[in-house]
Amino acid sequence: MIMYQKETFSRLITAVILLPLLLVLMMGGVPAMVLALGFVLFMAWELFLSVRNDRIDGLSFLALLTIGLPALFAFLGIKLEWQIALLLMIQTVAWSMIVVMAFFVFRHVSGMVMMLGLSVLGWSLVQLLALENGGVWLALCLLTVAVVDTMGYLAGRQFGGPKLCPAISPAKTWSGAIAGLIFSPLPFAIYSFWYDKPLWPALFALGVGAISIFGDLMESWFKRRHQIKDIGRILPGHGGLLDRFDGSVLAVPLLYALLKMGWMG
Repeated sequence: MIMYQKETFSRLITAVILLPLLLVLMMGGVPAMVLALGFVLFMAWELFLSVRNDRIDGLSFLALLTIGLPALFAFLGIKLEWQIALLLMIQTVAWSMIVVMAFFVFRHVSGMVMMLGLSVLGWSLVQLLALENGGVWLALCLLTVAVVDTMGYLAGRQFGGPKLCPAISPAKTWSGAIAGLIFSPLPFAIYSFWYDKPLWPALFALGVGAISIFGDLMESWFKRRHQIKDIGRILPGHGGLLDRFDGSVLAVPLLYALLKMGWMG
């Protein structure tokens, strides 16, 4: 019980620390894009350090830069109004480079998946923050991921029960996943009520919450393959930034896709 309370308190401290950064993201614009891309590159840095004996060699540093290329090209394309066909061609080349680099850095498909996931996350963040009210949508998405993670942790500890995917993540339970999904629409619903907005976008938060669980499992798969407990140690109660925001690796791209298709407003 004491360890449970201590870990819960550590998670609350982390939430307080990250709140000012969340406010910057909500404001949108170039500062939010730079901050978001900095987050992604730092998470990639943690990923490489976790399997390279806490040091970054030349190959890892080159791979780190490669992860940020699609986001950089997306930013330049928005500011310089590049043709979509040219932009897609350049970004496809960048993502192909990531696949090749991942083979040499990690030599396992889990590393390639994580590198591609972080790169797509960076690209999606730039595209999302370029939209009208993109910062608000991003904040709601990150809050949804946090709710799913927190409720999953609390319900899993309280109720236990069958494991969600014991081969990849022995600690995660079906009770935690279900609790996370039940509460996942909460941030969107509160926003809709507070600002008198349509409530139906909150329904899509179920999809955002569900895919965030897969993002969590994706990182757990990587850690299991490389026999790592935590990726990084910067945040109390979580490990590193990637441990805290692993769900966003898939959730943010999904949110951007839903917005781009006009399904959420």
